[in-house]
Amino acid sequence: MADVAEPDATLREDVAETLNAIRELHATHGALLESVAGRYGLNHNDLRCLEILHREGEQPAQRLAMLSNLSPAAITKVVDRLVGAGYAVRRQSTTDRRSQVIRLSDGHAELRAATWERVHADAVAVLDDVPSAELRDFVGLLGRLAEVNRVHARRLSAAPETTG
Repeated sequence: MADVAEPDATLREDVAETLNAIRELHATHGALLESVAGRYGLNHNDLRCLEILHREGEQPAQRLAMLSNLSPAAITKVVDRLVGAGYAVRRQSTTDRRSQVIRLSDGHAELRAATWERVHADAVAVLDDVPSAELRDFVGLLGRLAEVNRVHARRLSAAPETTG
């Protein structure tokens, strides 16, 4: 992974500290996801698709490809692995006989609960002491930062990188 640009010396100290904390959270979350993927016997793209199915529910393969930013060929391989491992199931779409939808399997739900239950409980314990108004402000801030990521992901995906 490329080095992250050095912080601008003109940034306010609290802004710089916040950006560093976000990078640390991102890095530790990435390490957690790697551990989970290893436990599941999956790779990063597979786990990302499981997370999308958990969050969004049953999806046609085409939409899962779009949400995960994977090609149709790549999503076919991901779905084959998830179904083969017993984490997801395919079924015929009720609205379009020509397409299939992918959903999480019951077995995945049990594994997910066993894997994430303690993580969730510990995170709730940290957040439980924070006043509701602060949490709402924090959720708004995270949403705005997520939009920054979405904008730049689209920008970087659309334009070829130029090197000097």
